[in-house]
Amino acid sequence: MGKLLLADSIQLSKVGKALRRTFELWGYGEVVLPTIEPYGETLRGGTKFAYNNQFYLIKPDVTSRLLRNYDIAFGKLYYIGEVLDGGVEGRWQAGVEFIGGEPAFMTAEVLSVLITALESLGIEEFYIDLGSLEVWRRATEGIEDFRETICRALERRNFGLIEKLPLDEEKKEELWRLFNFRGRETDYGKLARILELVDDERVFVDLGTVRPLPYYRDVIFEVYSPKLGKPIGGGGEYSFRGRPAVGFALDLRALIGLAKVRERGSRRFLRGISSFREARKLVSMGVPVEVER
Repeated sequence: MGKLLLADSIQLSKVGKALRRTFELWGYGEVVLPTIEPYGETLRGGTKFAYNNQFYLIKPDVTSRLLRNYDIAFGKLYYIGEVLDGGVEGRWQAGVEFIGGEPAFMTAEVLSVLITALESLGIEEFYIDLGSLEVWRRATEGIEDFRETICRALERRNFGLIEKLPLDEEKKEELWRLFNFRGRETDYGKLARILELVDDERVFVDLGTVRPLPYYRDVIFEVYSPKLGKPIGGGGEYSFRGRPAVGFALDLRALIGLAKVRERGSRRFLRGISSFREARKLVSMGVPVEVER
């Protein structure tokens, strides 16, 4: 992410405030992590540096940090912060993690959190695509040698890579149907249940959707706005030390450009000798105030 102008910084704060409120209404608690972590092979992202003959990372990926450093049996967490990726400029993210429940139920809740988070920012025009790694594992049984190429084709949205493989036409036709499938109905029971639980017309099954992160286990998803040419966020199902978990991360820079954040409630303007006493009373009641000279 490039340098923030003051106006962008203020808008980022407003977006973060709205997201925090939504996440906490759903029962998620904020996790605040240190800026620097000792280097580890399982950590993703971050900027590496050496100090006293040891290697460290500045602001690596949050999910990989939680996986390495914490043992959580059950939890609903959220975070807002900057993630670096090898340099000095990073990207601001907001995300949630639901750990230790039934996967389809957790995914439905996390998607509902995502939907209401976007709506809290005044973003109504978006859609969410659900994919499944398990569907592709089943489809590539017996042709495991070609899985890497097939995954690369999905990541690049380039079926031509699959077309060049020495597969029979029936198998290519099957992969073609999966590659291009997008709709509101599916034969895969897990995705069908998630669609039923979420019950929102902006959520689709798109079996061509993949996310190239190693910890995902089955269901994955991405959220798009027709106003942008790339995802504004995404997530999926993973294993947290043997326990099922689901999470997502949103690109705050993208949200700044889409959000229409409004102040909640009417601000009271006060003036006079007793203004600060009255202001303290109103603030304790949750009423926004501004004291004028």
